[in-house]
Amino acid sequence: MKLLTNPVIALMLICSLAIAQPAWANKPPVTSNPDYIAITKELTAATDPVEIAKLQFEKYIIETGDSFAECRNLTATPLIVYGKKPKLDTSTFDNALYTIPAGQTTNEDWNCQGVYLSNGLDNDGIPVAAKIVTGTQLVATSNPETGAVELNIPVAKVFKQGEVNWNIPESAEVLATLQIPQAPLD
Repeated sequence: MKLLTNPVIALMLICSLAIAQPAWANKPPVTSNPDYIAITKELTAATDPVEIAKLQFEKYIIETGDSFAECRNLTATPLIVYGKKPKLDTSTFDNALYTIPAGQTTNEDWNCQGVYLSNGLDNDGIPVAAKIVTGTQLVATSNPETGAVELNIPVAKVFKQGEVNWNIPESAEVLATLQIPQAPLD
């Protein structure tokens, strides 16, 4: 009986390793990350010490963070974020808009690419898209005095409408006409 038990156990072990093979997968090398490549190029050309520090911080986030960026909404209202387009999306934009309800966090396996700020990054009333790098754990809160959305880290890039192929609604009225799905949540 023991003679038969050992091969059966060995066969079960080999089968389980074959099935669980994706668990062995490592994070893709950072050198293949488009954000990492762009930041490295910008870093070699940068001369301003503040800009160099910002780029080094972004590079550190990519090198040490997860393969996906995570967004958390600690404001009292839904937060509009950018993420990968669904397969059936026929829009010409590079990504899609999603909402995160108040108090929620995007799923750790879903890559949050940025945040839509209807009043701008400095609350100047100009809508912008704030891009974040892979690996970021962004937390959005609201300033109790001004009501402006504040982010816990500096953003990688800030885009106004027309500067990038992202859907940046020009007003609250335009945003209200869009049917925006909810982002995958934890």
